Amino acid sequence: MEAIGKYQVLRELGRGASGKVYLATDPFTKRQVAIKVAFPEALRHSEDGAFYRSMFLNEAALAGKLNHPHIVQIYDAVVEDKFSYIVMEFVEGGTLEKFCEADALLPPAEIAEIIFKCVRALAFAATLGLTHRDIKPGNILHVDGTDIKIADFGASINKVSDRTIITNVGSPAYMAPELVTGATQAGASTDIYALGVVMYYLLCGRLPFEGANTMSVIYQIVNTDASPPSAHREGVSPELEAIVMKAIAKDPEARYLTWEAFGQDLAEVWKKTKQSGEREQSDTERFSVARGLSFFRDFPENELWEVLRLSKWRKFAADTVLIKEGDHGDSFYVLAGGYVRVTRGKRTLNVLAAGDCFGEMAYLAKEGSPHRSATVTTTSDCIVVKIRAEDLRAASLGVRRLFDERFLNTLVERLETANQQLAVMS
Repeated sequence: MEAIGKYQVLRELGRGASGKVYLATDPFTKRQVAIKVAFPEALRHSEDGAFYRSMFLNEAALAGKLNHPHIVQIYDAVVEDKFSYIVMEFVEGGTLEKFCEADALLPPAEIAEIIFKCVRALAFAATLGLTHRDIKPGNILHVDGTDIKIADFGASINKVSDRTIITNVGSPAYMAPELVTGATQAGASTDIYALGVVMYYLLCGRLPFEGANTMSVIYQIVNTDASPPSAHREGVSPELEAIVMKAIAKDPEARYLTWEAFGQDLAEVWKKTKQSGEREQSDTERFSVARGLSFFRDFPENELWEVLRLSKWRKFAADTVLIKEGDHGDSFYVLAGGYVRVTRGKRTLNVLAAGDCFGEMAYLAKEGSPHRSATVTTTSDCIVVKIRAEDLRAASLGVRRLFDERFLNTLVERLETANQQLAVMS
């Protein structure tokens, strides 16, 4: 096969019971894509056809809707009687299955960060009414480092859609007790349980419940308690162990009740394991801090993740000069922690705290890097978010508009403050 629609096929990536997946090139965007092509005979098969067809239509219906940095994007879908395919983001790094082997386990801190990103992705999907229903390492693609993308929403339930719910889906080892007993339908709690099993697998190199066959595994899921990760691996902190054991609690009421609570506990792990010195902050820490800053209050999650990719975060000791009056500058800053003093000559113009920005003229100036009009010096230990004006100009339109709005509000506030000071002086 040389082409699928407008896409130029490069090679086959794999195949399954219902179709093939090809690597292809989009001639318009010049990007590589993965194309899932359904076997027509599989969709027409008397026994399994309805199942495969529903899975395919489920995924195709999500084209253009699941826009999150940690979810595989679906760009396009064509559903016809003779030829159906879905065009998706191509991720080259394989799946998390490669990190489930006993001799290839990741450090616990990296696992916590990966799970945090999964939590944020599934929380986003939940806002669209989606329950994934098949969370497992094979459906979580590894991009690089701790970056991941969740794939395969074909089995998902959409509570805001009238599409028929597909039954008997998911992998037994990742199913919550109430699912395997038929006591309830899938929902956020069962997805939380499944992600907890993934976390356990990544930490220990083994599943919490293992058996000679599926029925043995199901029996254990329902009737026995999992041993803690520390029984299988040294170096798992009590805090991280408590998180994974809560996520896979047999009683749904004992589990995390929301994705937000799950993510908050993972973020707390980083706070408790902070070390002195210049350790770079994790994505989990940066995301959690940024969400709490007034500057980023109105930033949707997708745009906030984009900001984290654009920015550099650094810690500075007190009495450090960040910007010097008269110098050229091509970056602006948001204070994420601590205090800074803004001076011109020997006069103090302002004192800024976490959530304030400074140096924004480097972005607002149309050409070149302007001279700095003031000096900015830390008055305490600080965390500073630095963004190059050039990088922001190349960011998405949504991010640029959000920054423009925040900068405009900041300018208005500072003008009002200046007017008040002038009124007092007069």
